[in-house]
Amino acid sequence: MSIRHKLYILLLRSLPNALWPLRKLIIKKSLKHCGKSVKLGPNVFILNPHLVTIGDNVFIGDKSTISGNVHIDIGNDVLFGPEVMIRGGDHNINYVGKHMRFVKSGGKNMPVTIEDDVWIGTRAIILKGVKIGEGAVVGAGAIITRDIPPYTVNVGNPSKPIKLRFNKDDLQKHIELVKSKYKYVEIISMFENAKD
Repeated sequence: MSIRHKLYILLLRSLPNALWPLRKLIIKKSLKHCGKSVKLGPNVFILNPHLVTIGDNVFIGDKSTISGNVHIDIGNDVLFGPEVMIRGGDHNINYVGKHMRFVKSGGKNMPVTIEDDVWIGTRAIILKGVKIGEGAVVGAGAIITRDIPPYTVNVGNPSKPIKLRFNKDDLQKHIELVKSKYKYVEIISMFENAKD
């Protein structure tokens, strides 16, 4: 951990909640990229902010935590409920001869991508290597361990898609109006494959 990173964490943890506007400014300025109209709820914590990209019109709810040793990309128009957690890495549990807490390398770190127009419910947990597709909804308390297809509603532990957000006609109309990068047949195919 670099000196700069240690100072960032020390500064954020030492500022009282009354100085939340200052903490919020420090977080935003520390990000790799911070879009326009990004709103952070109280007590949001971002570890390794230099690896985090946040698009335009994003709201991250109270007490959410974003942490990883690799890139975390959050698209435009994304909503987080309170206490959402993103974890982009883990610990090496296979090191012989040392207790796990002393092993500082070798864990599998993988980027997390959240595409545009995603809503993530309260206390959802998003784990390493996951891509959440455009327009998806993640239910409260869901644990995301694998990719989520675009325009699906996902719940559970582990999270699974239970339905599409729209009926066929509305989905076709919606993706045309928002100029989606996905075609209708792609979305249906990804949804069907993810249900298995």
